[in-house]
Amino acid sequence: ADRPVPVRHCAIYYFEITVLNAGQSGYIGIGLCEAGVSLNRLPGWERNSFGYHGDDGHAFRDSGSGRDYGPAFTTADTVGCCWNRISGEVFFTKNGLTLGVAFDNVGDHRVLFPTVGLRTPGEQVEANFGTRPFAFDI
Repeated sequence: ADRPVPVRHCAIYYFEITVLNAGQSGYIGIGLCEAGVSLNRLPGWERNSFGYHGDDGHAFRDSGSGRDYGPAFTTADTVGCCWNRISGEVFFTKNGLTLGVAFDNVGDHRVLFPTVGLRTPGEQVEANFGTRPFAFDI
């Protein structure tokens, strides 16, 4: 996104993507990152970024080494990212169901951008920042 998560009057921020086509390998990531993070890699692989990846279901924070988190996602799945700025937690959703807390201690002093990464040919997603109903009942 070209705009950060609003900090005024926004205690909880949520957005979703629908995977229209997982493409060749399904290397799709969703998450949050600070300005200046390299956009040539998936969210979570770079310092100051957080991501959940579709090919393996791993969660990544500031590193190329992820950890088991949730199920993989692919074509026709809707995946969401939520930052609770009060609790400092980030969680993800898949097809309207929460996957539990992925990251904690994500301070509300941070300026984070909603982020989606695509790595292989044919990958397509559609983002929803609240202009239509979410799959997850936020």
